[in-house]
Amino acid sequence: MRSVKVAIAANILVTCLKTLVAFSSGSASMMAEAIHSFADTVNQALVWIGIARSRIGPSTEFPFGRGQERYAWGLISACGIFFVGAGVTIYHGVITLLYPHEPLIEKWTFLVLVISFVAEGGSLIVAFIDKKKCDTANLSVLLEDSAAVIGLLLAAVAILLTRFTGRVYWDAIGSIIVGIILAVIAVVLIFTNLEYLIEKASPDYLQKEARRYLKEMPLVEDIKDIRMIVLTPDAHRIRAEVELNGYLLIKEMEDSLKEDYEQIENVNDFLQFCAAFANRITRTVGSKIDEMEAQLKKKAPYLKNVDIKPS
Repeated sequence: MRSVKVAIAANILVTCLKTLVAFSSGSASMMAEAIHSFADTVNQALVWIGIARSRIGPSTEFPFGRGQERYAWGLISACGIFFVGAGVTIYHGVITLLYPHEPLIEKWTFLVLVISFVAEGGSLIVAFIDKKKCDTANLSVLLEDSAAVIGLLLAAVAILLTRFTGRVYWDAIGSIIVGIILAVIAVVLIFTNLEYLIEKASPDYLQKEARRYLKEMPLVEDIKDIRMIVLTPDAHRIRAEVELNGYLLIKEMEDSLKEDYEQIENVNDFLQFCAAFANRITRTVGSKIDEMEAQLKKKAPYLKNVDIKPS
C-alpha cells in the first residue's frame, strides 16, 4: 500500500509539471510523458481502490472475503495503461511525425525532467523495497515507475537530438518508443492479474511449508492431495485431503468403547453399539479436523481459509 501511495503522489506532481512544459514548448516527447504520468496517476488510483476493497472482510454474500477483487481492479488499471497510456502516446507521436512542428525547448524543460526523474526514481526505490510475491499492485508500481524513468531518459535524449540536429522527428520517435514500452508493460500486467483472478496456485515454498506442517500432526498418516491458491499477497486458501490414523482415533475412545462393549448381550445391543459408535467416530473426526485446521492457521498465519477433509 505504501508504494502505491508514494507512486500516486509522485505522479500527480510530475503530471502537473510535464503538462505545463508540454503546452508551453509544444514538445511531443514531453506531451507523451505528461500523458504517461497522468495515466499512471489514474491507474495507481484504481490499484489503490482495489487494495482497499480487497481488505473488506468476509460477509454473507462473500463468505471468503473480497481479497481477489484487487486483481480485478489491477486488470482494469492494466487495460487503462494499454488503451490510454500507450494508445494516446503512440498516436500523439505518429501525428507529430505526419505533421511536424519544431518544439520550443527551454531550460525549464530540462529542470522538469530532472525533478520528474528524482520523484519517479524515489517512487521506484520505495516499490523495490516493498516488493513481495503475488503482489500485482507493487509489480504495477515497479513496472510503471521503471517505464517512467526510462521514458524520461528517452524524452531527454529526444529533446536534445531535436535541439542539436534540428530534426523534429527525434521528438516524435521518443514519444512512440515510450508508448511501445507502456504497451508491453500493460500486456504483462493484464496477464499477471488474470492469472490470479482464475485462482493461481500459491508459491511452491509456501505449499511445501503447509505440507510439512500437516505431516507433523500426529493424526495425519498420509496426505493424498493439497490445493493451495492465492487470495491476496498475504492470504492464501488451502484444501487438503488427508488419511487419518484410525488407531489414534480409537485410542481416544478406548475407555468409553469398552464400557459400551461390556453391555452387549444380544444382536439388538450390538446394532445399537454400532450406531452409537458411528455417531461418536463422526463427531470425533469432525472435532479433530477443526483442531487441525486451527493449528494449521496458527502455524501458518497466511492461511486465511483452511479446509481439511479425511480421505
